[in-house]
Amino acid sequence: MQTLPGFARKYAIMEELDDGFGIGASPEAFVRLDSWDGRIVASLHVKGLKQGPFRYMLYLIFSQGDGLVAIPAGNVSASFPTMQGSLEIDPDTLKSNNTRPELVKYAAITAESKDRMWIPLFASFEKSLKWDESLRQIIYKKPTKKQAERASDAKEEKQEEKSEPVGGEGSGPSGQAQPNPRPGQRELAAEEAGLVKCDIDKLETLIKNNFEECHPFRRGNPDYTWYNVSDLAKLSNIMYMSGINVPVFANPKILVGLFRYKHILAGLYKGENQSNFFVIGIPARNENDNRPFETACRWVPVTGSNIRDLGGYWLVYVSLKSGEIVV
Repeated sequence: MQTLPGFARKYAIMEELDDGFGIGASPEAFVRLDSWDGRIVASLHVKGLKQGPFRYMLYLIFSQGDGLVAIPAGNVSASFPTMQGSLEIDPDTLKSNNTRPELVKYAAITAESKDRMWIPLFASFEKSLKWDESLRQIIYKKPTKKQAERASDAKEEKQEEKSEPVGGEGSGPSGQAQPNPRPGQRELAAEEAGLVKCDIDKLETLIKNNFEECHPFRRGNPDYTWYNVSDLAKLSNIMYMSGINVPVFANPKILVGLFRYKHILAGLYKGENQSNFFVIGIPARNENDNRPFETACRWVPVTGSNIRDLGGYWLVYVSLKSGEIVV
């Protein structure tokens, strides 16, 4: 798969701003922005927003000359939990506001009821940018009628993250989790058809050229090669260019693991019968901590790590034949 012209991707974890909109606890959200051909598309993973008389909306805030402008991307569902994609701002809307996709600075989810507006969740895409109350007035400015029509017409898709368990009950002699040699009908169908969706050679070359090889597990398995990743956007772009387009990173807990331990793992597994897998390892304290998916990951402990409070990794396997998370 070739990259789209001018393709770029950004991520942010949204933090609670105005309280009172969570279900028993603070709401959570993760936002991913993809841009190409002058447009920008937002994907959201939202959890714990209170349902009720509120209309939730995602706004993106861009630089506009010497100032800022807030543009609505689309309505946000408060169902629990929910993955939402295709909240899009088209090129014409950006041009009419004298801005461009690369100038996006902030994201905000607003709650509206009658003539009042609050901001339950907020994020910046640059570490140096923090919340400032002047941003509230920029967001509160009502969009033009044309912008509002475009935002209300934006397609909203609810994508359920695939929740398929990885591997069998035990682990191999290395102490690492092993992929199931028969990981489900969907994977077998792709193999029988001879379909190879991902460019394995390109993936391996790009990972080798951009990340440092590491040995996170004391007893290494020669079928695995592991790399230390601190730049999630770079890894995401490499996956995209290699044909892997699963919503693995649309999950706040992966960023939590990255921020806490300053890295995640990217692994390549090459087994028998061309059973090749791309593996993502999310660090955590123990098997009760920061589990990214309910069933589509498995816990593998580490011993003797020099990283404080690191007890192991949650591993997620992606088939390099089907490009999907597999059992």
